[in-house]
Amino acid sequence: MEKKEPGVLWRREERTLTLEGERVMEYILSWPQVEGAGLGGAWINRYYAHLAGTWRRRWEREVYWQACLELAARREAAHPFTPWKGELHGETVLLDNGLLSLRFHGAEIRGDGRPARVRWGDVWTVREGAPKPLAALFQGKKGWKNRLWQAAVRQGEERRQAGDCFLDADWVKKARFAHPFRGWCLTGEGVEITLPQCAVSPAVEGCPVFTLPLKEQ
Repeated sequence: MEKKEPGVLWRREERTLTLEGERVMEYILSWPQVEGAGLGGAWINRYYAHLAGTWRRRWEREVYWQACLELAARREAAHPFTPWKGELHGETVLLDNGLLSLRFHGAEIRGDGRPARVRWGDVWTVREGAPKPLAALFQGKKGWKNRLWQAAVRQGEERRQAGDCFLDADWVKKARFAHPFRGWCLTGEGVEITLPQCAVSPAVEGCPVFTLPLKEQ
């Protein structure tokens, strides 16, 4: 019998929370489920089921209660209320040779209408059901992290000068404290890293993304 290759199914959940019949909070939540990968896949699925539960509880408790308070305050002042929103979306970037790379985008939009965003990647070795460390891509190579960092700096400066990404003048210094190699993902073009919203640029820029080709490191 031919062995079935692992696959990823994305589960999706939508919910509208109300108070006295009025919409208060809406959210869309998606998370991956690995299929055909044995025990390793089961461990990965357990992790993402827990992650989805964490986001769900946040929106249905803390954020919902805060939205209810704003609704009450706006009712008292006879001002209109806009329902708050939460989103967590994900996508499969790579699934090849036992390596799974995923990308996630999260956002919350509260009463001020300005989205708070987060973006990150996860890379797994499917058979073991364990995260793959970035260092594993550079086995036997010394100074890989510094070369990767310098590539990110060059790319950021080029984009800042070109005006396609409005990074702060001192973004390089700030980025060092923003854990740039945490939450990476692997794409067909190389290593993708993301900096937190507001860490090195105005909030409107969202989460700046850098793609660093592996062949250059």
